Amino acid sequence: MACMKRSGLFLVFLFWLACDSAAYAQLAAPRQFRIEELRTPPGFEVTVYATVGGAPRHMAFGPNGVLYVAARNGGNIVAIPEQGRTVVALRGLNGPHSLVFRNQELWVAVNDGVLRFSDPTPEDLVIRSPARRVLTAPAGGQHSTRTLVIDAEGKLYLSIGSTCNFCVESDRRRAAIVQYNPDGSGERLFATGLRNTVGFTFHPLTGQMWGVDHGGDHLGDDEPPEEINLIEEGKDYGWPDCIGKQRPLRWGPQARTDRCSETIAPEFEMQAHAAPLGIEFYTGDQFPASYRYDALVTFHGSWNRTQPTGYKVVRIRMKDGKPVSQEDFLWGFLDLTTRTRSGRPVHAITGPDGAVYVSDDGNGNIYRVRYLGPRINEGGIARVTENIYAMYGQRLSIDGGPVRVFANGFTCEILYAGENQVNFVLPETLRGEVTIRIENERAADEQTITVE
Repeated sequence: MACMKRSGLFLVFLFWLACDSAAYAQLAAPRQFRIEELRTPPGFEVTVYATVGGAPRHMAFGPNGVLYVAARNGGNIVAIPEQGRTVVALRGLNGPHSLVFRNQELWVAVNDGVLRFSDPTPEDLVIRSPARRVLTAPAGGQHSTRTLVIDAEGKLYLSIGSTCNFCVESDRRRAAIVQYNPDGSGERLFATGLRNTVGFTFHPLTGQMWGVDHGGDHLGDDEPPEEINLIEEGKDYGWPDCIGKQRPLRWGPQARTDRCSETIAPEFEMQAHAAPLGIEFYTGDQFPASYRYDALVTFHGSWNRTQPTGYKVVRIRMKDGKPVSQEDFLWGFLDLTTRTRSGRPVHAITGPDGAVYVSDDGNGNIYRVRYLGPRINEGGIARVTENIYAMYGQRLSIDGGPVRVFANGFTCEILYAGENQVNFVLPETLRGEVTIRIENERAADEQTITVE
């Protein structure tokens, strides 16, 4: 009778454990990379900025404006001062995965802790200062990468993934984000119940911590969902006993499903097994203004799903500080017809030039994604006279080419069209919230104004 009372998810869990895991594993087979296969929204251009050996993972721009990447398998930190040029800045590290520049020092999260280096930006980019160990963390396990972020006050936050799929960890620092003082002292759990939050960051405006968490395996193609979490101090996010929106999972005799009502549900759910490895907020001014402070999440790609999924970068639209929708931003790595992949995105960050840089540990590429379409400046639509408006921006008209302007879908008469300014007539009947859209031969941009 007790067996009859088991939850459906527990029965599914047992079923998948009983299956031949080798037959079930569905990591898409590699294929030759071709840049022309990659896709972006209209108006964007993607190029290979550099190629880095040793599995490039998380990245950071240094105070010198140079891009640095942690090559996990190679044990290196690689500097990329310009397109196509790489310099090995550090060698011989133990699984470097993420890096942070702060106060003229470089902090590197390795497999077993955090190291610090002084004088990290010499002229030749080769760091010669000795490593100083800041802290030691649990090493190895099913999830061996360590991600470090540092807050405005200098506090360190280290993500330490679980050793298992579903279990009770003997070390409470596992499946958690742990906080430390800048010198490595004061260790304490900041947030728990996070199976493997490889990617997390602070929102540039609110200072809130946001992270992406991996759900467990062997529950089927669509369970459990991958998560975007608003990570707050002292909160429990449910693993291993709760999945998705506080749903209980009887994974074994040690499961404590009675605690799910006290855990924190994700702010946003994503496709199971997509394997999100990074989340960053767009902070540049090169993309359309609507992208600013939206999140970019990198999907490394599934290994145990009947139909492969992930292998792309997605844009998470934010509204009132919360994630509300998802759309593809950089894709084309996965070919479902042949069940092959040409890359595995890891991390996407905003560069000083406003472009987005994406690391790929599947083929070693670092991509640069730039916007070449029309961009309306923030607050860049102003009334000139009663019904005549001026729009200010970049690339509004390309070499005098055709331009169209719409207001809530109605075509507007254009009085003047230049690269940085377009004057148009707004239909007299429109009042209240009006969405102005400009289109040229490359792409489109839009902005909503209030017409009184």
